[in-house]
Amino acid sequence: MRSMVRALSWAVLAAAAGLPALAQAPEPTPTPPAPVAAPTSAAPAPAATPVAAPAAEATPTAADLSSPLPTPIAPTALKIRDVPSITVEKLPADNPFGSAAEVPAALPQKLTFNDVTMLAGFFVTVHVDPTGKALTTRRDRDPIPSLAADSLKSMAKWTFAPARKSGQAVDTWGAFRVDLEFEIRSPKIAQMGLTPVTPAMPLPKPFDWKSDSDWLDGRHVPDPADGTIPIDQVDTTPIPQKTPWSADSFKGPFAVKYWVLVDKTGKITRAIPLEASDPVLLAYFRRAMGTWILRPAQTGGAPVDTWNELTLSGQISFSDDFKQIVALRKNIGP
Repeated sequence: MRSMVRALSWAVLAAAAGLPALAQAPEPTPTPPAPVAAPTSAAPAPAATPVAAPAAEATPTAADLSSPLPTPIAPTALKIRDVPSITVEKLPADNPFGSAAEVPAALPQKLTFNDVTMLAGFFVTVHVDPTGKALTTRRDRDPIPSLAADSLKSMAKWTFAPARKSGQAVDTWGAFRVDLEFEIRSPKIAQMGLTPVTPAMPLPKPFDWKSDSDWLDGRHVPDPADGTIPIDQVDTTPIPQKTPWSADSFKGPFAVKYWVLVDKTGKITRAIPLEASDPVLLAYFRRAMGTWILRPAQTGGAPVDTWNELTLSGQISFSDDFKQIVALRKNIGP
């Protein structure tokens, strides 16, 4: 049996991959006994003159034939402990994004932006009692945390038709997706920077903001332990009746940070988000980057691809419109 184990050194990998296979020894074949002549009752023959004959193998005696054959010896089995197949991951000593260009990439003197309209999902959980009253509200995935206070104030005023099970109103935690439409206006940039990523720079932790569908599919939360009926066990979920929304505009500071790949033509072709004051801005700035032309880095007088850390901060304003609220039959928080 061969075991392939990825380890931290090629010597260990070779040793793990070189486990010998067990050899099966052949089963010994027993030697059949020689036939024995049966006695006869014929008259004795006249005595013959002895004649010298060549030596021959001795005929087995009755005692020899009655002795048991030797027991075959079973082959000795080697005991090999199975090594589980695992993958050992280790971050490289040098940053794989890093490079050492002679001339670094550079931003243009002025960055261009446009007003953009886009959609974003706001996922919330509301504890609705049997009378339809919202007891507690929770922001499970908020694309506009700068307006968190206004969002919670709005949700506290929501009313519902309670969830029902077997015809009876029950206490449960309702899960909802609020679809918002944002109109983001061109920001005023106060500071911008583009710093080359070098091999010695530590790898940062990316800003974890998946798509709405990926985030929802990845939520596996146990049922509440407070005695409420789990949302996936009710016959009908809480139905929103009134959903006032006052978290509809923002004007204030923003900050974003990315690692971006500037190719030989000066275009940003890849971006890894690292920080964002409001996640809704991530898509907005990625869209804006696609219109910029930068000065690419150079080595030996020729343009080269390089990774760089892009930082932007300043003032921005946007408004959002409450489009619809969708009830979910899945526990999404906390």
